[in-house]
Amino acid sequence: MISSLKISNRARPLLGTIVEIGVHAEEDRCFHEVISKAFEKIERIERLMSRFDEDSEVSKINRLNVGDELTVSSDLMRVLKLSCEVSNLSGGVFNISPTSMVDGDVLELNANERIRRVQNGPIDLGGIAKGYAVDQAVEYLKGANVGSAYVNAGGDVRSFGQPHKIFVRHPSEPNKSVASVSLHNNALATSANYYEEINADQSGLIVYPKTGQRATSGASVSVMAPTCMVADALTKCMLMLKEKADPLLHQFDARGFLVHGNQVTSFPKKNQ
Repeated sequence: MISSLKISNRARPLLGTIVEIGVHAEEDRCFHEVISKAFEKIERIERLMSRFDEDSEVSKINRLNVGDELTVSSDLMRVLKLSCEVSNLSGGVFNISPTSMVDGDVLELNANERIRRVQNGPIDLGGIAKGYAVDQAVEYLKGANVGSAYVNAGGDVRSFGQPHKIFVRHPSEPNKSVASVSLHNNALATSANYYEEINADQSGLIVYPKTGQRATSGASVSVMAPTCMVADALTKCMLMLKEKADPLLHQFDARGFLVHGNQVTSFPKKNQ
């Protein structure tokens, strides 16, 4: 069913992509200020968690020596805790320090938002922070008494209220869509190594922890979950684990599909 409600939407370059926020107008209400404040929530998360910003909390963590401690924001602690949980449940496949080539966590998470560095190695929240930023914008919109809206950060999408249709790109032909998904009070994230070229710092690539080997090109995964942060993290696991990711998807009440060539495979399997 297509909604007859008007959509007030705006887009900005944030999080290394284009972020679009759309609000379904149920009445003659101006949503420009509300949308602007939702963008501010995303900007705040980017300032906290970008590894490219020298003043971010992530950069401060990366400058710590082994044994040093730091008090971080509740936002960052929330992301770090989920990162650790997904890492443990995936057997280390999800790793916020994939280039460190170390065994175990590089950070120890303690009470009162205190973290302690226990091993050397940089952290990079690029595989989860974007989803969290989307969630924060959505939670703000809900708190502002918006009845229906969506936030789309370059394929990391969460909506509530009216269904929102998403087209998933073909992994081998990114200019084409291979599937469409109707989001309704949930989130969807998609991950893939779309191109063969490798940047010097492997930015934007999904690699296997410890080996640094990139995940297969020409394949993509999309995961639907209650929050965008969870969906964002699970796409990386599913792209590497494929059908072995089924227990992980069950754990987070998530489901997804793998696209390889023209074949689409859904997970978890229905008979499980």
